[in-house]
Amino acid sequence: MVKRLLAAAALLLCCALAAAQDWGGRYTMDITDGEEVVARGELCLVPLSATSAEFFLSVTRKDGAVIVYDSADGPAVMQNGNLIWIYPEPGSDYSLTMELSPESAGGIPMENTIKVTETVGSGTPPYNIGLSPDGFYKRDQYCFVAPNGYMYRRAEEGNTCTLTFGGIYSGEVDLPQQVIGPFGISFKVTGIDQNAFTASRNLTQVALSDPSQRVAPGTLSFTGVPYDWDKISKPMFCYPDKTRTRYAVPAEPGFQSPENSYQWVIFKQNVAPCVQSGNTCKDGNKRCGRVDQAFDTTMGLFYTLSEPKDVAKTMFKGYQSYEIEALIADQDFVAFHTFPAFGRWKYPEKEQEPKASIVKQIAKKYGRTPMYSRRAAWLRDGTGELDIVEFEHKNNQAMVVFAWIGNGEIYATCELTTKIESGYEDSSVWNVDDSGTYGIPDVVTIALDPDGRANIFIAKNSPESITCFILHQVEDRFEIIPSAQWYRYVDI
Repeated sequence: MVKRLLAAAALLLCCALAAAQDWGGRYTMDITDGEEVVARGELCLVPLSATSAEFFLSVTRKDGAVIVYDSADGPAVMQNGNLIWIYPEPGSDYSLTMELSPESAGGIPMENTIKVTETVGSGTPPYNIGLSPDGFYKRDQYCFVAPNGYMYRRAEEGNTCTLTFGGIYSGEVDLPQQVIGPFGISFKVTGIDQNAFTASRNLTQVALSDPSQRVAPGTLSFTGVPYDWDKISKPMFCYPDKTRTRYAVPAEPGFQSPENSYQWVIFKQNVAPCVQSGNTCKDGNKRCGRVDQAFDTTMGLFYTLSEPKDVAKTMFKGYQSYEIEALIADQDFVAFHTFPAFGRWKYPEKEQEPKASIVKQIAKKYGRTPMYSRRAAWLRDGTGELDIVEFEHKNNQAMVVFAWIGNGEIYATCELTTKIESGYEDSSVWNVDDSGTYGIPDVVTIALDPDGRANIFIAKNSPESITCFILHQVEDRFEIIPSAQWYRYVDI
């Protein structure tokens, strides 16, 4: 879990000299074919001393092919002013030279540049896929390395920075409030970038020194920091005002405000920072439920986007405020989960059916005859699709099944059942109170945990109410976790 501790960052690499810090940082190289960039190289250097350095070097081709070298089996060592790294595999005759002070063809020193050259003595390179790390890598002027081996990215404006990918992170990472950057400038540390710990499997804990510091979505998914769904605070469903910059979490009398700091708004794959801006939970004159036409009369908690001008336009593109249910989440939930882009059915779009083979599998699993089936949401990249199958009524019981599908297989399912009252024998379980207009519930977001299991947040709209719940994947089953039920105010 992310812990908020006031801790000074330990000096893990106290022997690093000032001269070595001058070349520590991030460097990039574009490989072009004419004017088109066909591959990109990235080199991160973290000095251990004046004579050695940890590094991470990758070259990624446009088609996704990638080679990666790092110093996990031993650092690069200084020899004659260059860093030399020898591939550790026995019998391999392969090395990389990182020239810290290269010269141009005319003999002119190239500042803020490192030249990388691979040497293959015999055989083939470790990754023989037609890529080479050779070339001139230009310094990213916004990145710098602190003496303890952490790498930071400073903001384009102002004296703030965030912890970023490329540093040495293991055990416990203590994020300081301030750090000294280039030219002795002090920077305020505001948080951690999304991919900062992608290569840090030995990281076991992250401690923040200031509750305002933000850990980006999915940051802890790539680490050894323990994850426990049962201990993590669950997001709260909310709805926006007409500007889509303010959000209300409807509450009822006696509602206990959460102790955790809920700092993020989530809608579909979009995650944006927010701050709590109001609390009317103890005001008996407020309304319990969703009050679109008089937003400020809602009883509940209120939140406001931290960057409303730009975020609101892109976060909810194509949606009016009255069509939106979103989530308010805390730091831990966002840090441990990734939010893949997905499409979802939206009224009045044409409804789509899942593949017949999938419906057949679900029908066989439950031993009932399908009445209808619909696609509710589908990932835009990778595999993952939420389908709904409703079965023909049996013994005056209606049943609907949610199924999470991937690669033509059923990953997880759950079922909802209800008794059909007299006069509604031919109705859908969704049609009992809304004439079928709102038959497919809204998928608010899909949150994947560190092991890739799905947590699907759903809002079921009807003319008079909204029912919110979570489908939490446990092995091949979904647990249905009720979250909220709001009355919908139409006439004010």
